[in-house]
Amino acid sequence: EENEDLKCQLAFIKEEATLMRKKMAKIDKEKDRLEQELQKYRSFYGDVDSPLPKGEAGGPPTTRESELKLRLRLVEEEANILGRKIVELEVENRGLKAELDDMRADELSGGTMDPSSREQSEALSELRQQLQLVEDEAELLRRNLADVEEQNKKMTSELNKLKYKAGSHEGSRFSSSAVDGAKIEALQEELKAARLQINELSGKVMQLQYENRVLLSNMQRYDLASHLGIRGSPRDSDAESDCGRRESDDDCSRLPPHRKREGPVGGESDSDEVRNIRCLTPTRSLYTPEGRFLSRSFKDRQQMIDIRMEAERLSRTIDRLIADTSTIIAEARVYVTNGELFGRMDDDDEGGRIREHELLYRINAQMKAFKKELQNFIDRLE
Repeated sequence: EENEDLKCQLAFIKEEATLMRKKMAKIDKEKDRLEQELQKYRSFYGDVDSPLPKGEAGGPPTTRESELKLRLRLVEEEANILGRKIVELEVENRGLKAELDDMRADELSGGTMDPSSREQSEALSELRQQLQLVEDEAELLRRNLADVEEQNKKMTSELNKLKYKAGSHEGSRFSSSAVDGAKIEALQEELKAARLQINELSGKVMQLQYENRVLLSNMQRYDLASHLGIRGSPRDSDAESDCGRRESDDDCSRLPPHRKREGPVGGESDSDEVRNIRCLTPTRSLYTPEGRFLSRSFKDRQQMIDIRMEAERLSRTIDRLIADTSTIIAEARVYVTNGELFGRMDDDDEGGRIREHELLYRINAQMKAFKKELQNFIDRLE
């Protein structure tokens, strides 16, 4: 039954990867269309750094600008959805890894294996290989998604510059009040997009904090087991992970749903003999060579390697998030300067903009502090 469950989950992950590939193809098509529109825009108005054309009649059509804005917002929303699905796939993969570790531990504790158990082990190895391939494909899709988001941000900044240039060209022909109204509306739409990105970044920060708690709980569990010389069941660490997950759910309600696993908490799965050994064994026997040998088994080393790989993956994700936040802060500064050039806005809008800037700086500082803590954690693992 467990093998069939794993196969069903693997098929579900493959279907999700296929859908992600299709959506990536759609995003590429939209990007090509936007690039063509940008080329037309450049051919009509010239380059961004070039001076304004003299004697040119007519301004840009408003319908083209609205279409470009709508397409950009659609592409950004698609990118956000793909990012959430990638996070969900990572959570599913971690759950499958935990189940495979449990089955591997059961096989090792079973001793000699009959032909049926050998066939099950071979099937599990094949499923493990397929899971590794799916993880590699998800990583590739994640990189492609990051590249597409970066290109979309560059195109957005170029379009903002072209809009400012076109607005200054229109100002020589139309009244200043109409130009100010159009630019204020454009700034409001850009601020809405920035708010969406801020919400996405806050969700990612909460996800990283949850993963850090899970890693810290597993590390504490490993340290305790290495001092005692006797490891608990693999489901104890899962129970502690469930406790950390419940605490993180109380902290923030915007996290995506995670896979919850039921199991004994603390040392409930340990037998009576193990409890008696823990109670009767003196303290000096914890530091004997046999205890050190037990704490340095192959499974412990494999668990340490897995924890280190997860920590390094978290570090890379934090680096990308810090870069994205810095880009958003720079774009927010550009929006503020454009708002000052186009005209003064209302007091409510100005107060909201100041609060958004403070939130951005706070998120950036929290991510940098979290990066330092994670680096210290990796150093401890080494």
